[in-house]
Amino acid sequence: MTVAPMATLDAWVAVRLGLAGPLDRGRLEAAQLARLNATIAHARVHSPFYRRRAAELAAPLASLDDLARLPFTTPEDLARGDPPFLTVSQGMVERVVTLPTSGSRGAPKRIGFTAEDREATLDFFAHGLGLFTAASDRVAILFAGERPASVGATLTEAVARLGATALAIPAAASAEEVAGILREGRATVAAGPPVRLLAAARVSLADGGTPIRLRAVLTSSEPAAASLRRGLAAAWGAEVHDHWGMTETGWGGAVDCAAHGGLHLREADLLIEVVDPRSGERLADGVEGEIVVTTLSRRATPLVRYRTGDRGHLVAGPCACGSVLRRLEPTGRLDDGAMGDAGATPTLARLDAVLFDLPQICDVAAALTPGAPAALRLTLGVPAPWRSKAVIAAARAALTADPAIGPMLAAGRLTLAIELAAGATCGHDGKRCLTIEPAR
Repeated sequence: MTVAPMATLDAWVAVRLGLAGPLDRGRLEAAQLARLNATIAHARVHSPFYRRRAAELAAPLASLDDLARLPFTTPEDLARGDPPFLTVSQGMVERVVTLPTSGSRGAPKRIGFTAEDREATLDFFAHGLGLFTAASDRVAILFAGERPASVGATLTEAVARLGATALAIPAAASAEEVAGILREGRATVAAGPPVRLLAAARVSLADGGTPIRLRAVLTSSEPAAASLRRGLAAAWGAEVHDHWGMTETGWGGAVDCAAHGGLHLREADLLIEVVDPRSGERLADGVEGEIVVTTLSRRATPLVRYRTGDRGHLVAGPCACGSVLRRLEPTGRLDDGAMGDAGATPTLARLDAVLFDLPQICDVAAALTPGAPAALRLTLGVPAPWRSKAVIAAARAALTADPAIGPMLAAGRLTLAIELAAGATCGHDGKRCLTIEPAR
């Protein structure tokens, strides 16, 4: 099957929902409500976890707003797995993903996917990539793809559906090796984790080799700071698109269009709410809170009102691209940072925003020790030709001048230590996060 490029995802969502003609919000939301009630009924009968909540899930919902009266599902529920979430026999499960609590160091979770579940994600990947990828493109995949049905392997299949050529880059490849593969493979599009892409981009500038020019880049797996996106665009001349998703959403969740006014949601398969992290109350469009996911088509592990721990807001109003699909603006993790004295909160998102505007810095690892004062320790990834004490001085100056972090340093509520990593990246153990060290 070959997927034709599209300007928006609306036609694809309409097909997924079985709707004829142009998509509109009224018919879309009616179809979502039908899928939502079907999902709840399926989970209530077949999932031991949701069967325990049968009384709360018994009545069909009359509107999408009624979803707010149902209880949340938490990462701790999923990690505990007692009772289990799985709704199908083990023989129907094509892939089981075991992962830590997203963005933190919690107990691991196990999420199963049927072949049908994975096909839905593969279809979304193909159409999402099709917003900026043509059959003539050579697409570098920087996600791990060595295992069957992994993110990288699924993206490789999606590229093939577009008729394009996939360049699978090994997960263990260094930034220097990635830059070499991009040159030798004549890549025109690249998809990968933001920092891994930035490291390859800045190494390719520092090594004096043939300039790399890409037409488009897709970042995913963690929020990409605006400063990082500017760095990619400057290094490679590429239009940078962002994607949001996690294993709990079946990897695919929302993707940026050419208007870059927020990420269009995969509304045939997901229903997204944003709630107050403390009260759980649903928030209005434009108000930042915790992103909550309900799956609408998942067979193996349906989730009802799953609290993701991600921060973000729904974007109000129509998109300039003409799509009727709702848009999400993810901004980071709720656990990105720790409260210090006087309510100061240095976060990885803020550090990224400041430090990736320095053209030598490819990666940032941060550790915070709470106390009076709190101690922030940074390790910076810098290409070998650019590694010097001047980079440390520039980073310190930028943080001192930052209106969020500078006052903390000036008031003595925060101390700062900076060192350089041995390479262009910092060798993170899992996803990048602000590590909280034991208090002194």
